[in-house]
Amino acid sequence: MSDLKYDILSIQERAVASQKNGHKVINGCAGMLFHDDKKLCVYAEVNEKIKNNFVDYLSYPAVLGSKEYQDGVLDWLFQDRIDAIKKLYDIAFGVTLGGTGALSMIFHQTADNGGLALFSDIRWPNYDTIAKENRLPFDLYTFIKNGSLDIESIRAKIDEDLIKYNNILLIINDPCHNPLGYCMSDTDYQKLFDLLSKYAGKVSLVLDIAYIDYDPLEKFYINHILHNSATFPIHLIFSCSKSFGLYGLRLGALISLLPKGSNINHHLEDMRAYARGTYSCANNGAMGPMSIFFNDENAKKQVREKLLKESQRLKIIGTALVHVLDDLNIAHHPYKGGFYLTFEVEDSLSFCQKLERKDIYFAPIDDKHIRIAVSGLNLSEIAELKRRLTDE
Repeated sequence: MSDLKYDILSIQERAVASQKNGHKVINGCAGMLFHDDKKLCVYAEVNEKIKNNFVDYLSYPAVLGSKEYQDGVLDWLFQDRIDAIKKLYDIAFGVTLGGTGALSMIFHQTADNGGLALFSDIRWPNYDTIAKENRLPFDLYTFIKNGSLDIESIRAKIDEDLIKYNNILLIINDPCHNPLGYCMSDTDYQKLFDLLSKYAGKVSLVLDIAYIDYDPLEKFYINHILHNSATFPIHLIFSCSKSFGLYGLRLGALISLLPKGSNINHHLEDMRAYARGTYSCANNGAMGPMSIFFNDENAKKQVREKLLKESQRLKIIGTALVHVLDDLNIAHHPYKGGFYLTFEVEDSLSFCQKLERKDIYFAPIDDKHIRIAVSGLNLSEIAELKRRLTDE
């Protein structure tokens, strides 16, 4: 599937244009979270910090970000477990332009070191674009088999590819996989960490945790980071877009947890060189106010409570959507939570073209799979969707 008119942003543009022309659009395309009233989900506690402090941060920041931002992000992610993690790992931290910037940074470093990326068979299409732009070769493994992580597919691909490449970068989007909506279980993580520990550091793990704050389960990856004393690097891809509604401000981080004794200075220099040679430095107008937010315990508490409610609301909408697909005998992958759900058809491009004639906008992600952004829908639209799908 190579029709550029069916990339996600182009579909979103058509959906918005149709709505402006007075049509009642069902827009399950763009990965942004909307309330039931179709207003973008933002948080006053975050926006207040940006509104009140933005102009105080118009100067150049440090290339890899401020200590305040680093401490704030690590505290947000790990809370009372950060000290234990620091005892087990050396942490290399770099502020980036969103999660995409963090992925690009680690992909570039892997390509420079003669490595290869391993992506899941069903995936966010932009992984391919980021890899190609960084001249990073990639291979595919099967992510889910019989409702759980296909560890044997990952093992087979690693063994095959290590014959030809110096190192492997395994990318896993969890929790709330984009586009499947799958969340890895504790058993999934145990199998994964047991496997990767056998490769003597030749395989690094990237956990794309963009949807971490919508995880309906326990954050199992943190438990295994702590309890396995990993002998392989773990790179966390953090984004302020989904958790805080800051899609357009482009703020994130690459957080590399390196086994003790690693050459962390070399890793940091690679990160710094990449930043200086591409975008120079990150968005200080976003980083500064977010650092203030991360230091405000009351504001953080309120946002965490709101995120929990949004996570629960998404699960209700996604579950209702699953019931519709089941009623219509449309095959789909297991949905556990988060922004997305994916179903299967014979020809995704032609199916989406038919949907658009009914003013339904979903995103084809490969030849046979279509992603629905649960995050853009409400329960009344789920009922309307069923009616339109059954109305020939």
